[in-house]
Amino acid sequence: MENAPKSLFKYLPRERLGVLQDLLIRFSQASSLNDTLELRPPIKGVAAHETLAGIGIGKLAPTVWSDASAMNPKVLDNKKTLDSLCPGLADLAAEILLQTTAQKFADAVRLRHEKNPHAMFDLVDRNFGILSLTQTATDVRMWGHYADGGRGFLIEFDPEHPWFHAKQEERDSFRHMQKVNYVSTRPAMYLLDLTELEFLYTKWDVWKDEQEWRIIRCFNEAAKRCDGLDPYGNEILLFAIPPGSIKAVVIGFSASSDFETEICSTLSKNSALAHVVVSRATQSKDTSQVDIHSGTMDVKGCTE
Repeated sequence: MENAPKSLFKYLPRERLGVLQDLLIRFSQASSLNDTLELRPPIKGVAAHETLAGIGIGKLAPTVWSDASAMNPKVLDNKKTLDSLCPGLADLAAEILLQTTAQKFADAVRLRHEKNPHAMFDLVDRNFGILSLTQTATDVRMWGHYADGGRGFLIEFDPEHPWFHAKQEERDSFRHMQKVNYVSTRPAMYLLDLTELEFLYTKWDVWKDEQEWRIIRCFNEAAKRCDGLDPYGNEILLFAIPPGSIKAVVIGFSASSDFETEICSTLSKNSALAHVVVSRATQSKDTSQVDIHSGTMDVKGCTE
C-alpha cells in the first residue's frame, strides 16, 4: 500500500467489545455514516448530451442493418429498394434513424438522472459497506466521539496484512485500503467523468482531522447478517477480521478497571490473539493531550 502508515486504528465504544470477542466488524452503508454528504459529490448530470448521444450511436451503428435483417429477412429487401432509388440512401436512412434514436436515448438518460440524481449513491449504498480507520490514535475529539469519551477502546491494525490488499484485479476499486482525499472545493462534474478517487475516497476538508483510510467491500462477502436494523433503517452486516491483522488494543483513558479486565479476559480466551499487545491511554488534564504507553502489557500480563 503506497505511503501507508505503520498502523491504522479503529475507535470503539465499550458496547462494541463483541468486535474482539467474535472477530467480526461492521462495514457500514454510506447512509449510516455521520457525514451526510458521504459519496454524494456535486453532480450536474450523467454526461453531456452530445456524449450520451454518441454512446447511443456507438452501440447501434456497427450492426444496424445486419442485426435488423437477422430478426427479419425482409429488411434486406427494403435496403435493396432504397439503394435502387438512390445509391447510399439506405445508409442515410439508417443514420437518420440512429441520430433520432440516440437523441431519445440521451433525453431518457437525462430525465432518469433528474428523477433520481443519486441513483449511483443508492446502488453503492445497497451493495457495499465502508470500514473507516484512522492513522491517528491520540486525537482527543475522536476518543470523545467514537470511543465514548475515552471509556471505550482502540484497535490497532496492521495495514500490511493481506486483508487490506485483496483486489481481485488491478482496476478493482474495492477490497483494498485507500487513503481519503480531503478537498476545500468540489466543482459539479458529470457522473461519467468522476474517478473512483473522487466518488469513493474524497471528503470535504472539514473532516480532515480524522485522517481517514477506508476499505470498501461488497455485502455478499459478509460473514454475518444481524437481526434488526440500525437507527438509519439499514441492515447491519459484519465481516470476519483475520486475527493476524490486529496488532494491539488500547484501553481508553476513562475506561473502568472492570472494562480493562473484560478486554484482557476476551483476548486471553483466544489463542489466535496471543500476539496482541495491550496498552492504556492517558490524558493530560492540562493540555488534553492523549498519550499511549505502547507495549506496557501483553494479554497474559494485563490483568496483573
